[in-house]
Amino acid sequence: MTYNVRLPSVLGGEIYFPIAAVIRGPDLNELAELSKQIAGRMTKYPELVDVNPSLNLNTPELQVKLDRQRAADIGVRMTDVSDAVRLFYSGEDEITRFKEGSEQYPVTMQLLPEQRDNPDVLARMMVPSTKLGQVRLENVASIGRGAGPASLQRYNREFQVSVFGNVAAGYPLDLAAAHTVQSIKEVGLPAGYSYVFSGQVKVLEETTWNLVLAMLLASIFMYMVLAAQFESFSYPFIIMLTLPLSIPFALFSLWITGRALSLWSALGMFLLLGIVKKNGILQVDYTNRLRAEGMPVREAILEANRVRLRPILMTTLSIIAGLIPVAIGIGAGSEQRASIAVTIIGGQTLCLLLTLLVVPVAYSYLAEFEAVPWAEWGTRLLGRARSSVRPSDND
Repeated sequence: MTYNVRLPSVLGGEIYFPIAAVIRGPDLNELAELSKQIAGRMTKYPELVDVNPSLNLNTPELQVKLDRQRAADIGVRMTDVSDAVRLFYSGEDEITRFKEGSEQYPVTMQLLPEQRDNPDVLARMMVPSTKLGQVRLENVASIGRGAGPASLQRYNREFQVSVFGNVAAGYPLDLAAAHTVQSIKEVGLPAGYSYVFSGQVKVLEETTWNLVLAMLLASIFMYMVLAAQFESFSYPFIIMLTLPLSIPFALFSLWITGRALSLWSALGMFLLLGIVKKNGILQVDYTNRLRAEGMPVREAILEANRVRLRPILMTTLSIIAGLIPVAIGIGAGSEQRASIAVTIIGGQTLCLLLTLLVVPVAYSYLAEFEAVPWAEWGTRLLGRARSSVRPSDND
């Protein structure tokens, strides 16, 4: 006897098992053996629990073995036999609809449990014949007890078997998926057999790629908007230098608090990008205003950072104070919200000092670069190139 606990997925859909490795191949018996070996390997890892293959060849069943020659002689088709057996045993075929007032209810038909377990009842079942009208099933088939799979799954004309597993508390999904792949490699799949992941692992891979794409597109649109606002291609680049700084600090805050990178922390990182860049906008915008009034570059940078320090600190502290209750994580579903809050708090706090340092330094280098005419830059580069190829005195 085995048991497992199935939890609904927070990502949506009926994906009950976080780990679902799908093994595909041409032979069903070989797939059953491979899935058992892989499940046995997976149980050795502590982060994988409730490991079970979906295929079990030992399920008790009544087997109907049709005499094809006899059936052809009396005009009984295979599809008619399968439809008749499914109608009385599955209970899923809708035979009519019952109408009561404005409501309609589907009507299905199924044999009683004691009848479904009796081979004699199945033998007396009538099946259509093109020559005799109706004949008993026992006239064209032999019926006996046996064992087999409860259901068969196929994909692209191949059999497939799933190996399910839950992730133990305190372990990340990616580590469990990596050990699942390691288990499959240790067993070794023969030629003609392959594996893929479904369930939350597949959703996580797709979500990760979509988030990366969203971050790239957001950065491009941010640059375009800032370029239009400042009427320059260089100042947006200075502001967006803070974005790469926030990601390592966000990851560090997750690591220091013992959290794993998940969908929710990735969303927090996505929000962090929009929060961090506003500090650079305040600094660059006010520095440009002071320079437009005739102030030298160095004095404008120092004055802009002194004046803008207060609003930057006020904004940062207000964000942190507002997210502290969420980061504490009290109440149902608080774990997901806490990951977002921890990512924003850690990334914003740790990259604040570097942001206040990197933006002025980058601005000063840009101002120095713009102060030199392009012709002089070309002369300098040409002089360096000539000095590098000039022969030495000993040659």
